[in-house]
Amino acid sequence: MALDATAKGTSSNSYVTQAEATSYFGDRSDTTDWTGATTTVKDKSLVTATFVLDMEEYEGYPTTSTQRLQWPRTGFVNRQYANVDEDTVYVVVKEATYELALAIIKGEYTMSDTGLEGFRHVKVGPLDVTPNLGRRAAQLPEIVVRMLKGIRVGGTGINIPARRG
Repeated sequence: MALDATAKGTSSNSYVTQAEATSYFGDRSDTTDWTGATTTVKDKSLVTATFVLDMEEYEGYPTTSTQRLQWPRTGFVNRQYANVDEDTVYVVVKEATYELALAIIKGEYTMSDTGLEGFRHVKVGPLDVTPNLGRRAAQLPEIVVRMLKGIRVGGTGINIPARRG
């Protein structure tokens, strides 16, 4: 698997490159999991994060009918009601990809249920169970949800209406 972050590409599988992610995390203190990960793990986490984010529904429309991923988009305006460059992936989507990739590496996000997501604490003998209310597999981390607020259709918060320039 080769990471392909070509905007509007027909075989793209990531919204961002590993170099972009490393630059994004460069000045942060909570990213030792990223810096300590192998190149392969970083690439896989970025591809997985893109796959997950690409399943969401967003304002506007893909720029071309041949691009593999949902971004870049047309008919979309940013939070300041300005048109967004139709030739690049919107910066907020890139940042959400970085954050989700980091959550994947840290083990804070999983796409599949283990059956234990509903519990905060499980003790086998004698049985001691503490529910973990609100935690499910495939639930986007709160920071990602907040970043995508207003550009995700049906996401939390208001949606900014798409308009053509």
